[in-house]
Amino acid sequence: MKSMAIIKTFFVLLIVSAGFSTGNNAQLKAPGVKWDDSYSFDMYNAFKIEFYAKNNELMRTMQYRTYYQSDGENFDVKYVTDGKGMGFETVMDKKNQVGIQIFGNPGGASTTYNAGGYKYPADADLKKLEIVPTTETKQICGITCKKFTYTYLKIFGEVWLTDEVTLPNDLGMFRACKMAAKHNTLSVPGFVMEMTTEDDKGGKTLMTTVSLKNAEKYSVSLKGVNMSTAINKVSYFIINL
Repeated sequence: MKSMAIIKTFFVLLIVSAGFSTGNNAQLKAPGVKWDDSYSFDMYNAFKIEFYAKNNELMRTMQYRTYYQSDGENFDVKYVTDGKGMGFETVMDKKNQVGIQIFGNPGGASTTYNAGGYKYPADADLKKLEIVPTTETKQICGITCKKFTYTYLKIFGEVWLTDEVTLPNDLGMFRACKMAAKHNTLSVPGFVMEMTTEDDKGGKTLMTTVSLKNAEKYSVSLKGVNMSTAINKVSYFIINL
């Protein structure tokens, strides 16, 4: 459950940094934070994240789906699990510029809802991860991908990019990658199909695209929920799973 603990720790830090207020009148305490009563999506991409110990032992696998709109900009990154009360997802509302985090099963009695406004960094403030091209290629989901490598402080790994997919990386695994919190984008254009992050202690995370452009309707209802709201805006790239 180490990966779950990391996620919950990040969530607590986000609450502190954003200044969440809670209670039935929370939205009155955070002016400008607004959201829709419901969000609907009709497509999704699927990917998985595998966590390895230093001896290359697989410790945990997490399945995700990024639901999105074929005719809109909103999207929802959802952890796929059968565990009761273990679900979590983040809805990104591009019109209202707000991120909504849902912990638990939507509609459940113990489900927690949090909404916070976000802001985009100026172009000059965007942090690019410098990646180095190699001559290696491979097929992922039937798509030709090219291998790049990177090193950042004590973290290193591989990035497999393709120019055959025109979707933004917000709809893929790069947004969920730990490097995305430190780097907003990559130095080379392309859609990330697979990525590894390793550290000098031997730990490794492998993120792989499972499928793309799947047709499925999915909706999230927020009408009448007890929503905690954030007083301060955070970076668009911090609101992450």
